[in-house]
Amino acid sequence: MGECTLSAPFDRSLFFRKSFGDRLLRSLEYVGFKARSHNAVNACELINRVLSEQKKYALFRELFPNEWKRSKASLYRAGRYTHYSERACELFELVHEHCFPLLDYWNDDPEAEFERFAIMPLNFDLCCEEIDLESMRVSYAAGLIFYFQEADIWDFLFQKYGLSPDEFAPVMNRAHPDVWKARQGRKTKPLSMLFRLIDHSTGNPWLDITYCDYAEMFEWDKKTIEELTRDHHDAGNYFKNLERLDERMDTDPKGFVSELISFWNNGRIDGLQEAQH
Repeated sequence: MGECTLSAPFDRSLFFRKSFGDRLLRSLEYVGFKARSHNAVNACELINRVLSEQKKYALFRELFPNEWKRSKASLYRAGRYTHYSERACELFELVHEHCFPLLDYWNDDPEAEFERFAIMPLNFDLCCEEIDLESMRVSYAAGLIFYFQEADIWDFLFQKYGLSPDEFAPVMNRAHPDVWKARQGRKTKPLSMLFRLIDHSTGNPWLDITYCDYAEMFEWDKKTIEELTRDHHDAGNYFKNLERLDERMDTDPKGFVSELISFWNNGRIDGLQEAQH
């Protein structure tokens, strides 16, 4: 068989013009499908990939209808994430920009698979990381005295605020059950939120998962994206709560730690009578 030659130089720019390039890529996609679909396993894999991509396009139209109408991204040419088309990659970027951080850390790899996806923990990972007290909110650091019997935490509080464990009531090994009640008063709710955050028991996946856990994988559907978007917004409320607790810690460190210990030990703040609502 003779070598195939072109009678004229090939204009590569034609390949990338949308009017021609997408039709050519679509044709090549079809030829590749036909060539590989004689094998049943390969055929199933190809069909699953096509269906998965179509599902992402449907989700794109549902979540971002205006952006879908305006989009010029190719349905066939590979995008930033090389396993997916430019249009699918545009969906990933819109979710990252408008819903929650998706494309950071381990999801930053151009070879990443996004048939399902994992999210990044926003909370401190206390189970396997070295605890860096200087990088933490001071109220969060104060809350660690209930979880770690380490002198470093009290040393940190002494250097920063002159606090020593001898000034306070002994800390019980376990929190009073009322600490975990969903219904809290105005004064105890911020403390309960602090303990839930440190305990990784907020019920919010952004705050409860850790790097030590097996990554939870999420599906590409509207319900999941909307729930994770709400959860990411709600996670911000826990960090705003830390800001307010930091202000209390800076204003009256001994009084604040006394309230924490009282609430942890007794499920209430000693001397405080407040209506629960």
